[in-house]
Amino acid sequence: MKVMIPLIRSLLPPLLSLILLIMGCGLMNTFVSVRLDLEHFSTEVIGAVTASLYVGILLGSLWLDRWIGRIGHIRSFFLFAAISSCLVFLQSFWVDPVYWAIIRLGCGICIAGVYIVIESWLLMQSPEESRSVVLSIYLAVYYGALALGQFLINLAPIQSLFPFYITSALSVISIFPIAMQKLSEPKIEHHERMNILKAFRISPLGFLGGVISGILLGAIYGLVPVYAKEIGLSISYISFWMATIIFGGLVFQWPVGLWADKTDRHRVLCIISLATTVTALMIPFVGKIYWLLFFLGWCFGGASLTIYPLSMAYVCEKVSSNQIIAATGSFVLSYGIGAILGPLVAPLAMSWFGVEGLFYFLALTSFSLYLISFADRNRKKSSNL
Repeated sequence: MKVMIPLIRSLLPPLLSLILLIMGCGLMNTFVSVRLDLEHFSTEVIGAVTASLYVGILLGSLWLDRWIGRIGHIRSFFLFAAISSCLVFLQSFWVDPVYWAIIRLGCGICIAGVYIVIESWLLMQSPEESRSVVLSIYLAVYYGALALGQFLINLAPIQSLFPFYITSALSVISIFPIAMQKLSEPKIEHHERMNILKAFRISPLGFLGGVISGILLGAIYGLVPVYAKEIGLSISYISFWMATIIFGGLVFQWPVGLWADKTDRHRVLCIISLATTVTALMIPFVGKIYWLLFFLGWCFGGASLTIYPLSMAYVCEKVSSNQIIAATGSFVLSYGIGAILGPLVAPLAMSWFGVEGLFYFLALTSFSLYLISFADRNRKKSSNL
């Protein structure tokens, strides 16, 4: 703990910048889904607009790590935040799914850059034996900011322009914590490239964990607000339930990360994916029993939102320090692939099984990761005999 305190203190400015930027993202993720639903667009259209954000994340993860390695972390963050602010402001001009999809794609490219900047910054400045804990702190901050962003949706009417202005302003303000302090950004002496096939060969389970976490989170951010509206929750209850799900992810980050560092990341990933499956299957059966719906939402968020850092830490334990930026970019790419698939495929389950099909789909997705991790663990045991 004595070693962690100065490390956390040195990483505080980029984490504060992340909080401000992601609060705006959290507001916009829920706002876009609810606003399009109020405009009577179908779940397939809403899913497609949500997926466009993750297409941008995927595209950004293909080449932004090379660019960040060239110009540095701090200047990269400034540029991504500024462009994101301008794009959200432009989105306010016209409510149209195609126009919004193009804008969200651009925002996704910027978000990919932010992810790679912050995650590689943390990983490059933390010792290998503490990476799960450091990532858990990062994800706790990230999910805390997302949860706070959900409450911002109550500050103004959904059909007003204020949600756009709030998000745009937060993106600009996020520059200040980094800009106002003299920081030593990570030194990049030699940046090694890594393509998607190499990333998969280094850690198949970690790479697939990134894909599946993307499927889960893409569907959660894009379609859980629609599910909540369809079962009769008011706008304030929707924001509160989304915040509860994300807050579960915040609370679980530290203990799960510490557990993984102290024991076996592989085994913890297997258990967490099974816990995600069980809680997802239970949610459709509670209806509007509010205390149970919110409790299960908290548990579901706590399990599903820890798959991302567990998978990333599992990948990064297998690479050298000069591969971390590239490995982070490849992992964001795997996440982006899944996050595109989630909002596109989940509406099919909702059309076949009703709105409850969303959580059946999420349960099936997380159970597939459990089967993959369980099979991989048994294969390794057999090879060691």
